Amino acid sequence: METTDDPFLRGELVTLREFPTAAEPLGRIVSVAADGEQAEVAWHKYPGHEHEVTVEPTVMLRRVHESEMDPDE
Repeated sequence: METTDDPFLRGELVTLREFPTAAEPLGRIVSVAADGEQAEVAWHKYPGHEHEVTVEPTVMLRRVHESEMDPDE
């Protein structure tokens, strides 16, 4: 499992590390807890959760590079 010492930053594009389908969710960091353990994520693409903000453990998130994005979205 990839580990990083770099904290997540507001506005970063993220997905969930372990997602059961090929259609990974896609969201942006809204805020990060002071201890870095949790982050609020505004989901843009996440079946059943589009346009919702959820609190996720940061260990379950990974950064998404712009090149991974679907150009049709």
